[in-house]
Amino acid sequence: MNKHAAAQSHNVAVAVDCIGKVATQKLLLFSSEGAKSTPVPLNVVQCLHARDFHRAIGFAPVRCAVDLHTHVGLDAMQRQLARCEAATRDADSFFVRVSNVSKGSKIGHFQVINGHGQDALASGSSSPLLLSALLPDAEDITEDLEEQTKAKKKKGKKKVVSKKAAARQAQLDTWGDDQEGESGSKEEQAARFLPSLEYGDIANVELLLSLAPLDNAESVSAPVVIIPSPSSSVKSNRTLQVHCEALVMVPVDSFMETALSLLRERLHDQLKELSKRLEAVPEAVACVSGHQFPLIDAAFPLTLLSCSSGDESLDDTELLEKLHHAFLQPVQQSLFRVSRGCSLAQQAEWISTSDVLVNVHEGIPSSGVGPQSQQALVDGFYGYYHYLQQHMNDKGWGCAYRSLQTLASWLFMQHYTQQRSLSHHQIQQALVQMGDKPARFQGSTEWIGSLEVGYVLDELFGVTFRSLTVASGPQLVDVARELLHHFETQGTPVMMGGGQLAFTLLGVDYDANAGVCAFLTLDPHYTGDDDLTVIQHQTVTLEGYKAVPCSWRKTSSFAKNSFYNLCLPQRPSIGF
Repeated sequence: MNKHAAAQSHNVAVAVDCIGKVATQKLLLFSSEGAKSTPVPLNVVQCLHARDFHRAIGFAPVRCAVDLHTHVGLDAMQRQLARCEAATRDADSFFVRVSNVSKGSKIGHFQVINGHGQDALASGSSSPLLLSALLPDAEDITEDLEEQTKAKKKKGKKKVVSKKAAARQAQLDTWGDDQEGESGSKEEQAARFLPSLEYGDIANVELLLSLAPLDNAESVSAPVVIIPSPSSSVKSNRTLQVHCEALVMVPVDSFMETALSLLRERLHDQLKELSKRLEAVPEAVACVSGHQFPLIDAAFPLTLLSCSSGDESLDDTELLEKLHHAFLQPVQQSLFRVSRGCSLAQQAEWISTSDVLVNVHEGIPSSGVGPQSQQALVDGFYGYYHYLQQHMNDKGWGCAYRSLQTLASWLFMQHYTQQRSLSHHQIQQALVQMGDKPARFQGSTEWIGSLEVGYVLDELFGVTFRSLTVASGPQLVDVARELLHHFETQGTPVMMGGGQLAFTLLGVDYDANAGVCAFLTLDPHYTGDDDLTVIQHQTVTLEGYKAVPCSWRKTSSFAKNSFYNLCLPQRPSIGF
């Protein structure tokens, strides 16, 4: 930016006044020109996650990934990379496959789109497609089109396919060979959306190499099988892997061509850079990769390219520290390590296999404590564990186990552990091995309390904990300030036990002047289906009482004749 432009930018910045009124909690923005101020209209939208921000500004993420690996050395990998680079060089060479499988349906089809945003299999000229056809909100449109297609078939109408389209369809029959080394079924590879915690469902497209024109300089010959001599076979061939992952943010009202053009450019640049790095890496390096890493309180993920000899893609602690500071990320939490499951693709793999709901408290009604109250909530993500899940009938005895599972899920989702879930068997085994319980406890239906929850957290995850005790339910208001401090500084869920019941606390709302306090309670005694509407809004029968499974509960509603113990896990400090 030149000095004149910088001066103009400074003047504009000075001419904007932002006024926050504490009484009304309303943000007002004014544009000042001379002595006159003009209100600037604002639309304030609550954004719990990046996906809420994207929806508010009308943008959506689109992703494409390429996985390559070979067991025959560097030259073979370079040939694969050159083929991918050729397929992303320009719009005429670029083809992607989009799965059109609707949610709840096992039957689907796919569409091939060229770099100009057109249906590559359509007969004759094809009109440009809209990006909305890729996005989650377009599923109803896709289902309508499927119904229209069925209706046409019933009327006996035949689809006319050009020779060019037929030839391309023949090439698509072998699409599984496009990305060598990918594992899993075709349906898994052609997933329409990549699920994520922060960004929601990300539109996913697959690069098709078989439709890209061959480079004139590329030699094409029949495959040759080479049988090495016994002496030469002693030395094993070098195994190499390359992972390339591009993600772009595009206005939802864009044409497909716009989104694919941006995606193609990012892919091409990343492939070229990975190819350069591959040439310079030492023999010990087995993987060259580009991964997307979600950031905390940021609108989009960060792309990092790295080389590694094992599962860890980035082990330079000095560089990691610089990344955390540069992007204003917390330093006590890993965010950029593949070995700890931090990447977007690893997160998606876990979500797709998970059988629990995540962050069910988001969207529930307010506590009703009052406008002058102080409120603090759990920080990050967790899974909701309750009775009868994972084919375990623990009704009547397993509530504290379920609360502990929720606490452990928080540790996993914040990358403090790679243990995805914690079973009743593992909990009991840990307590027996540390000597807290006798051998007969293993396999029993005996309860556990807040102390046992803390012991297991310490034994299995190295997590320390604090304990709080009150003499009765109404006296829980006495620990409100400590809970506020806990959620503000530690951010972990809290396990509370009392009156032969266990609960998970996700937050506290406290009005010190009125002496009124409410806990955001996640109830492990719930036995119904994982229906978010029921969990957030319907009063159901639980363990001898009725309540909304995830709701704000006044401290006065807890048992008057029972003492309560609380286990407050302390956030680990594992560094980068």
